[in-house]
Amino acid sequence: MHPIAYNIPVSMVEAYRGRRLIVRARESSELVESLAEGDLEDLLYVRLLSLDADVDELAIWGFGAPVEIALDRPATDFPKLYRHAKLLDKHPVRVSMPITPGFGKAIKVAAALNFAIRLEPAQPAPEVMDELFEVLDFFLRRPSVTKPVEFFRSLLMAFYDQDAITLWDIQEENPALVRYVTDDGVEIVSPRFARTAGAIASSLDDFQNGLLAERGDCWRCEFWEQCGGYFKWPRRDFDCGGVKEIFGALREAADELRRDVAAYSESR
Repeated sequence: MHPIAYNIPVSMVEAYRGRRLIVRARESSELVESLAEGDLEDLLYVRLLSLDADVDELAIWGFGAPVEIALDRPATDFPKLYRHAKLLDKHPVRVSMPITPGFGKAIKVAAALNFAIRLEPAQPAPEVMDELFEVLDFFLRRPSVTKPVEFFRSLLMAFYDQDAITLWDIQEENPALVRYVTDDGVEIVSPRFARTAGAIASSLDDFQNGLLAERGDCWRCEFWEQCGGYFKWPRRDFDCGGVKEIFGALREAADELRRDVAAYSESR
């Protein structure tokens, strides 16, 4: 297993130097100035927190490190993605965004720009579920989508390979793999768990064990192996009906893919 990665603010690069890092900043110049050539080996990616930041310095930065762009208001700010296309000349680029009304427009623009995408599902509201299904269909059925759309892609492959991976892993919220370091220097599971006290190493286990002990929705859920209670934070009474349909559609797509691969192999 790889050592734990740390998602840190750019101001803490020196304190965490030598560890596997995800480094976030509001300005690209902060990243360029703080990360030396020797940091590349331990750098997983950099995360740009502001769409209004000047990206010119990052665009010509010679490392080729992956870049993630935080699109916090996808319905209104998606046109700003166009000015980030220049990053692709030297960097793989991924856009992260919450599932909020209107996010589907941002998905289509990001995909057209050849950006990878990472959805931040948290607990999607009922009014966005239809749009979420439309985005899932867009990912599964459109040949023009050539880059991953997460969490869809990893769950699809988990179902296909029958691999024991959960959304906690996919969304970088498994503290055995990634630790989020707040701007105050406190290590937590993820921003979603910012108010959770207790030992970080055991906090996810305690949360999951508590869900199962309640014998509620998660107990005997057919998708526990892939979800692990991900959608039960922060509200444990969250209705998982819609996300279960998403999981079911991905499982069905994986089964269809497996049949197609088998048929192709037999025809050769």
